[in-house]
Amino acid sequence: MFDSSLDALCLLPPRFGSGRRGVPPTPPSFQVQRSGGTTVELPTRLFLDDAPWHRWSPKVAQALAEQLQKHGILTSYLHSELGVRDDSDGEQEQTESNAANHPLQMLPYRSERYGLNADDFDTATAIDIRLSPLRDASGRFAYSAEQIRRWEATPKEQPLSGGGWVSAFTLPPDIADLEYLPNKIHQLRRLSPQAVVLVSVTPEWLWENRETLAATPADALLIRSGQISVSGLQFAELLNQLIRQPDVPPLWLSPPRWAQQRVATVDDCIKLVSLGVSAIAIDAWMEEVFAEIDHIPEPSIYSGSPASQLNQSISPILKEHLLPIVERFTALMTTITHSPSLGSFDREIAARLDVHYLGK
Repeated sequence: MFDSSLDALCLLPPRFGSGRRGVPPTPPSFQVQRSGGTTVELPTRLFLDDAPWHRWSPKVAQALAEQLQKHGILTSYLHSELGVRDDSDGEQEQTESNAANHPLQMLPYRSERYGLNADDFDTATAIDIRLSPLRDASGRFAYSAEQIRRWEATPKEQPLSGGGWVSAFTLPPDIADLEYLPNKIHQLRRLSPQAVVLVSVTPEWLWENRETLAATPADALLIRSGQISVSGLQFAELLNQLIRQPDVPPLWLSPPRWAQQRVATVDDCIKLVSLGVSAIAIDAWMEEVFAEIDHIPEPSIYSGSPASQLNQSISPILKEHLLPIVERFTALMTTITHSPSLGSFDREIAARLDVHYLGK
């Protein structure tokens, strides 16, 4: 019987007699194959998918994004979400400098294009074409007033267009049907020739459209399942079947929560990588970080270096709540072997997931 986690799967050591000399202390960089034969090299397989940038002031949001990028984490944001505008020369120069040092921006290409600037295409390492909307904190498929205010750069004393919240997909869709998706992918490649192009969907209708999605020229398919609760091994079986489909692009994943809202652990994520997932979202590991960031005060106007002051506040938070988790993920990645890396003592689970059976 499938349970609500991946605990029934075991990470296997190398086979007896196989040497492991010269294994590097950190795994090699993550290479993403782009259409056309070129590759984009990323420091890790980890990415931040959907941070609530509107909860923090622009300076705090920008400082957090920079810190994450310094640690090799691909980070999803628009320049407008960090308070940077096309017409702000000074801030734009600073952003370009940061992008040159840490070019790890994942551009969230939403249907409505709220807050999207031309400069986002110049600095993006990856473009995420979001075909499915996400629920907000209230459960709506909508954008909050705070998000709209940040995207539109609306002063606090002025009213917002659309009222308190704006429903998702209220504007004419940029992609009217999946048959037009290849054209949009090619268009975005021309706008951002250096970037990986992803197509992201929620799992609810993924299987029904798997053949169409597999045929698109996207460089990867992102399954955004962080807002659902599901049995871990049943989800692993779905992934296993999907990965085995012919011509399916590499799969990136925002892991779901297992039953009783259990967050996928580092070990769970390594097992998902062993099953064939290429990259993993860290959003579920960031809840304590976000809660701590909420309490960071704005730098004093008299501070000689506000960015340094914010970095000194954010670095200890990441060191306590995130970096040990990232370090464990990195360490476990070095243990994945090319021989069978997963097994189970349950014969049924081993058969259904096509992993090594450890019983007799």
